[in-house]
Amino acid sequence: MKALIFKRYGKSTQPEYADVPRPAIGPDEILVQVHAVGLNPVDNIIRKGTFKPVLKFDLPATIGSDVAGVVAEIGRSVTRFKVGDAV
Repeated sequence: MKALIFKRYGKSTQPEYADVPRPAIGPDEILVQVHAVGLNPVDNIIRKGTFKPVLKFDLPATIGSDVAGVVAEIGRSVTRFKVGDAV
């Protein structure tokens, strides 16, 4: 699958698309097939490393948490969503 990632912290670091493994989900998680993603100012601050002392990511890290898409998979404990739901 494709993801928007950053490989290192810093002001001049540009996000890039990369092939990443499909994540395994836990019992209370869902996997979303993303159709659209928005980057907001917080994503840029994270990438620059401003929050690094508090919120450290293993690099390379995926960015973009404002997403829209369709539920592709649900964990065994999920009751609110079903596969195919728009989210």
